[in-house]
Amino acid sequence: MDREVWKNSHRWSSAHGRRVEIEPGKPLIQYHCSRCRRDFVEDPPSGERHAVYVSVFSFRRLPDLITKQWLGELCPGAPLSNDIEVRNQLIEKSKRSQNARQS
Repeated sequence: MDREVWKNSHRWSSAHGRRVEIEPGKPLIQYHCSRCRRDFVEDPPSGERHAVYVSVFSFRRLPDLITKQWLGELCPGAPLSNDIEVRNQLIEKSKRSQNARQS
């Protein structure tokens, strides 16, 4: 899909995204749609984009299949139940990993 079509179909919280640097020397641009609540990051040097789950200290990349789907479709206009399920699965997986490390 044309980059501008994808970008213009969402209602971004910030018109130009939010510049963040989680890892030193690796700036990213975060995009959050206020309608569908999907989050994406863009790597400015390469222009590569990924669907992500935003946590307090990082962006967790969603599976490549989700990234391809989200980047290939227009904004759905509202949060989708499948999107919420994917995020919840990622949160649960993260919690299990943290609990295993603490044990």
